[in-house]
Amino acid sequence: MSALARAVNPAPLPQSQPRHIEVVPTRAQRKARPKVFYAMVTVGGLFAVLIAQLLLSIVVSDGAYEIAALQQQQRELARDEQQLTEALQVLESPQHLAANAVALGMVTNTGTAYLRLADGAVLGAAVQAKPTDGIVTGEDGQTLIPNVLLTGVPLVTPAAGEPTAGAPAGGSTNGSVASTEALPAPTTR
Repeated sequence: MSALARAVNPAPLPQSQPRHIEVVPTRAQRKARPKVFYAMVTVGGLFAVLIAQLLLSIVVSDGAYEIAALQQQQRELARDEQQLTEALQVLESPQHLAANAVALGMVTNTGTAYLRLADGAVLGAAVQAKPTDGIVTGEDGQTLIPNVLLTGVPLVTPAAGEPTAGAPAGGSTNGSVASTEALPAPTTR
């Protein structure tokens, strides 16, 4: 019976671990499989692109702010230029120039005379100006055609030691102008 018992109840087999079945890849499959190095290069490239894009957007936005600041500065400078041009035009007005000439002691000459440069001939009657000649003013002392823009603009006053209309330059009374500086010569070609 012992043989029969053994045949019916075989001896228990030692328990072994279950087998793991794995498909062995071919060489072509192993070469086609991505490696860790390639994955790291790809991820690093993506990060490099993102960082470059971030830096580029920072540079572009900084340039936009700089352009806006320069445009604001240009507008302010254009306004300053316009104000200075208007102030210069007020000071260049004939009324202001005439009033400054009178304040410096100059008088207007009612006699007209012309010098012909070709032969040096004087055309017309050269009459000496009188100190009583001047700008025609109204009863209030203002010019007949007042300029509102000149309100508050100071007139030039002669500096100390400068001659006025009553005392010619250099003390000369014969009508010639004495000057220590040479008159500038015109450029001719």
